[in-house]
Amino acid sequence: MKHDRARAYIRNRIVFLCIILLIAVFTAHFLFPQGEPVVQRVQGTIIEINQGEGESLRTGTSTTLTTARVQLPDGSETRVIISGPSFQPGQRIQLIEQRFPDGTLRYSYPRAER
Repeated sequence: MKHDRARAYIRNRIVFLCIILLIAVFTAHFLFPQGEPVVQRVQGTIIEINQGEGESLRTGTSTTLTTARVQLPDGSETRVIISGPSFQPGQRIQLIEQRFPDGTLRYSYPRAER
């Protein structure tokens, strides 16, 4: 009798872990784009600049994160993390556009350039 309960307990735990693993794999399939992206550069216009301060988890020092809301040539908007000297609203900025086969678009600011 004890062995039956122990086996049922272990079986239930294994089934639970398998279900959680399947949910994680299924969710990751839809959250992360599939395939190789087509990469190109696009010009956008900065609409607004936002800065936030926080504490670095690694060093414990105060850090500042700067994001910009950018209007793209097709009229849509995106937010990107920017770094470097001060940016102003109305300034044109060059972004890297990644277009995935499933239609997902991702934009980033090229960090090595200014």
